[in-house]
Amino acid sequence: MTDLDPILQADELLRRDAPALWAALSPLGRRLRQPANFLPLQSAEARGKPFNATIGQITDGKGRAVPLPAMAEALKLLDPAEASQALLYSPVEGLAPLRRAYRSWQRREQPESLPSTLPLVTDGIFHARGLALQLFVPPGRTVIAAPAEVDPSLRELVEIRLDGRLVEVEPGDGLEEALEREIGELPEGEPAVVLLATPAPELAETLLRHSARRPLVVVLDDSRERLDLPSSSLFWSLAGRSESVIPIKMEGTEGSWGFPGGRVGFLTFGYPEDGPVARALESKIKMLLRAEVGSPSSLSQTLFHRMLNERGLR
Repeated sequence: MTDLDPILQADELLRRDAPALWAALSPLGRRLRQPANFLPLQSAEARGKPFNATIGQITDGKGRAVPLPAMAEALKLLDPAEASQALLYSPVEGLAPLRRAYRSWQRREQPESLPSTLPLVTDGIFHARGLALQLFVPPGRTVIAAPAEVDPSLRELVEIRLDGRLVEVEPGDGLEEALEREIGELPEGEPAVVLLATPAPELAETLLRHSARRPLVVVLDDSRERLDLPSSSLFWSLAGRSESVIPIKMEGTEGSWGFPGGRVGFLTFGYPEDGPVARALESKIKMLLRAEVGSPSSLSQTLFHRMLNERGLR
């Protein structure tokens, strides 16, 4: 079998290696493609020319940022390498050291056999949710949600922006029974999206059973997980269990971390790190990130990475 490039041939690879994931993708998710040269066109055209007049970051010629005096004063508590990093552009997918450190933390006490991608950095938890739903909610698709609290923005996202159908489950309604009812009423084989803001590992078997009849995208808001305990997320009860279940773990510093102004979020999928499916998915999400925010804030990422290090949670 001819190997496929997970970036340049992402669609062909997902169709072949992850057919349920491909079936669940929205038309937008399928159209997203990362070009071979991911530099902005202006930068690509200016590279190697005698005069490079593109607008961008100011460096000293050796890759270090040259800050204005006011910014240098504001960042004086950071060491020079951190202060420089904080003022340079972040890669679209986020700073590699932060992604690696956060993956180590989120997998605390989880066996190596459970697959998870390297987290993508987003502009906060709500941005992570928007990216995930754009990938998997075409017009008319049902999203069954049990949010942590009343959230009008979720209905706006699903029904107004994405033209989907939102079914909200109240906390007192009996979540397992509601999932059985709402998923069971969908036409045979139609992909479904479930969004949960509860650990609920006991729901794993119910969801796995329904995935035998349809691709099932399970989006988990884990921003309120306790920091002092091993992860109890349903994500770990679903990752790697069935090709028809697509678990997605969303996290953000707005919740348990107490860093709401930082607007740092993470988006993780239940596929092996650095595997071809993970790389193909990342290439698509990077296109959405690039279109919406350019790249996440280096300053916020640097400060949060320092928080991880200071708490000994890397």
